[in-house]
Amino acid sequence: MTEITKQDLLSISSEHRLRSENLPFDIDVWYTNHIYRYPLIAQFTFSTKFLPLTRTEAEAIMNYQQTRFLERKQLRVSDVQVLNQLETRLDKALREWFGEKGAFMRLCGRSPKDAEPMNRDAILEKYQSVLNNILLNEPDTELTANTKLRAIAKVNYLSVKSGKEAMALLLTSERVFTDLHDWIKWGEPDQIVLREWEPDLSLENEFRGYVNNGKLNAISQYDHYGVYPELEGMKSKIQAMIFEKWNEVHPFIGTPSYVIDFAYLPTKDTMIVVEISPFLTCTGSACFKWAKDKDQLCNGPFEFRLNNKYHAQVKDLVEWNWEQRWAKKVPDYWEYYDQAQPDSQESLYTTITNAISSWKIFGQKDTMLFVYGTLKSGFHWNNKFLSLSKKLGSAVTVDPYPLVVGQSGVPYLLGDLPGKGLRIKGEVWLVDQVTLKNLDEYEGIEKGYYLRLPITVSVESNNQVEKVTAYAYFKKDSTNPPELRTSQFLDEYSLDFHKQNYHAIDHIMVK
Repeated sequence: MTEITKQDLLSISSEHRLRSENLPFDIDVWYTNHIYRYPLIAQFTFSTKFLPLTRTEAEAIMNYQQTRFLERKQLRVSDVQVLNQLETRLDKALREWFGEKGAFMRLCGRSPKDAEPMNRDAILEKYQSVLNNILLNEPDTELTANTKLRAIAKVNYLSVKSGKEAMALLLTSERVFTDLHDWIKWGEPDQIVLREWEPDLSLENEFRGYVNNGKLNAISQYDHYGVYPELEGMKSKIQAMIFEKWNEVHPFIGTPSYVIDFAYLPTKDTMIVVEISPFLTCTGSACFKWAKDKDQLCNGPFEFRLNNKYHAQVKDLVEWNWEQRWAKKVPDYWEYYDQAQPDSQESLYTTITNAISSWKIFGQKDTMLFVYGTLKSGFHWNNKFLSLSKKLGSAVTVDPYPLVVGQSGVPYLLGDLPGKGLRIKGEVWLVDQVTLKNLDEYEGIEKGYYLRLPITVSVESNNQVEKVTAYAYFKKDSTNPPELRTSQFLDEYSLDFHKQNYHAIDHIMVK
């Protein structure tokens, strides 16, 4: 039987194709920490922190889900140990970063909105309270499926304040499993994303904008099932606020076409950006339809659509996906830990080795890596790929190499122009084999984009300089595009240059 390849999956409507199309718009691509003042859109959205996952943690989450939901007995005792450590990490991060306010948790690509949270009784009580208030404050409103949907829109069930609440979502979401499986199978590392919880946020006040070639052509109510009577009277105000916010944000995004979600916060009377998605049919069309309205979404004329149609299936949606869902008793996630199987000697050795690497205890198999671009300290991709590695020090190459900047502000060492260029300033990091594999996949070694070659560098650490052999990533073909060969050679890709010229979305789209 022929093995299915990446290209096979990209040619059909597959989960891998969906993940690949969304990848350039993952939140860790377009969001940048305020501290570095990048020219991206962190200033227009919720405060966001990233917690990189190790491959061992991802595999433990997948093994747990296969045991719980598919009865495959994949969970091992060592997986439980890894999951307990992840819970501790999450608990510490949540308390340090967000305190009692809590956070909205997701992976880089999407949220675990299909998960089973811990506080089920509280969710159902909140829903009933909101529903009663609607009926009390609106005497003419009848108890219909749409009235229930309006109440649901105001109920939060994805905010977390503790490691336990976060683990309950990670371990019960099929969306999480699917995205982690794509990572393990096809090689794009994921991160846990923690976004400051905004209590003023509710579904009926979320909106989706469609931007093509730098023009906002359409806006839609995000929830295309609910009819929210109060929105009609606010439509002109909401539209004006969205255009005002979009005009502020658009110059910082770095790509001309995308879908952007906004949220109106009524208590603060302000508009905020929620997220960005690809301008592709893999992104939901809300009150529009890609098949019917694609020309309008691409070219206009502009339209702001609100839903005024009561969908027949809303009654079933509310009953099955809400009332019956939360009334159902679900075991706590840790109750399934008892089903963990003993580790074989081989799997135990692998788990322990990976766990040791994850916690910065380095052995003989670690590799020295010279980084010169977006992987350097404080640059865009350092936290995702090297936060569990050790920086040995600043470094400079002994020999000259051609360092140039290409499309999207991406730096390249050209691997087919020996002897040309300048001595390059960068950093040397000590990385374990799992991290190196992740980086090889990110850089596109298997695709033939890059070569990882040994070079000699002088490393400065503790006021001492030492010559060492470290690996560096070189672009394999400097003729693609041909203008790289005639670009100015640099001796350093600086943070200031990075801030002004790097466009992460376009970079990942090119990759």
